[in-house]
Amino acid sequence: MGKFWGGASSTAMGVELHGVCDERFRTLRDAFIANFDDGLEIGASLGVTWRGRMVVDLWGGWANPKRTRLWKKNTIVPVMSVTKIMLLMSVLMLVDRGRIKLDEPLARYWPAFAQGGKDKVTLRDFITHQGGVPGFVPNATFDELLDWKRATAHLAAQPHRFGGKKVLCYHPITYGYVLGEVIRRVDGRMPARFFRDEIARKANADFHMGLSSWLDLFRVAEPTPLPPPPFEVNSIATEIIDSTPLFSGNARTWKFASASIPSVLGFGNGRSIARLCAIFAMQGRLGWRRYLSKRMVAEAAREQIYGEDLYIGMIRWGLGFGLDSKDFPAPSPTSFHWGGAGGSWGVMDPKSQVSLGYAPNNFLSGAGAAMDPRLARFNAALTKLMPKLSRS
Repeated sequence: MGKFWGGASSTAMGVELHGVCDERFRTLRDAFIANFDDGLEIGASLGVTWRGRMVVDLWGGWANPKRTRLWKKNTIVPVMSVTKIMLLMSVLMLVDRGRIKLDEPLARYWPAFAQGGKDKVTLRDFITHQGGVPGFVPNATFDELLDWKRATAHLAAQPHRFGGKKVLCYHPITYGYVLGEVIRRVDGRMPARFFRDEIARKANADFHMGLSSWLDLFRVAEPTPLPPPPFEVNSIATEIIDSTPLFSGNARTWKFASASIPSVLGFGNGRSIARLCAIFAMQGRLGWRRYLSKRMVAEAAREQIYGEDLYIGMIRWGLGFGLDSKDFPAPSPTSFHWGGAGGSWGVMDPKSQVSLGYAPNNFLSGAGAAMDPRLARFNAALTKLMPKLSRS
């Protein structure tokens, strides 16, 4: 393949790959190439930062399954639940500013949410997927999911799914509406606007929580259809999935792409994910600007609960981030991460000061490093690199 760093390009399975890679991180470049060589990719991008500096920035392949549009440097793609990283960053910023408190009931900020036995649900409960509204009851329609007022009113009015008891159950779609409504009520801005103003623009990160310009549609990569969930679907998971018929829409239609669904409807690439995750890897600071306090980053990475989730199985949660465990392995004991259905991934590690972002358009079944062979390669490479970088 020759030298692939310094702006050169290479090919894998006849696909042109581009970008730069610091030689110390060549194992990640090799993993990126291997995924194409093994036919696991259509198009993808990979970004890695170390000490806040981009050390890997790779992209290539095709921006659509028919392989008629090239994946370019500025191509973005739906990254599904990786969007939750950006949503959480926004929420934790407001906690840092004293606008909201982790252990106060959500109803303090959104009084209508107290209906149906949800009056005692705290912000911390909700962030750790113990909020009691994992899906919509009754089921939402696609049009309702695109209407912020209708969707949030629906969730405020419905009863607690578990009679007010704390039960661990992943909130795949409702997460963004509830946390986003808290942002809107205490700040006045919609969550996408808050994220854009306070984080994305200041960090110079090409990540969008719903598109704000129709021109961006032309650079959105088309993903393959969403696969079945990467776990055995039980009755509760089926209920949750059926209640949110979100992806009957198309990511490249303006009505859908511009909607505010801040738990899953994010558009970015490996570069922008890695840059935003660097805020956590650098303990809240990126460049000369501080986004989060060291205390808040430490709390985000601290174990909040470790148990059996009714939707996804065993999980060890920080403040909305997956922590290292045998069920959802992270590259190191001190790193935290989250992935999106189809394979996108964000990783951050304050000890080694490394962050990783990955965004493909071939939506495989895995949503975590233990399930997706592409992520397993990146995970293995980081596991070997991080101890060396921590000592550098």
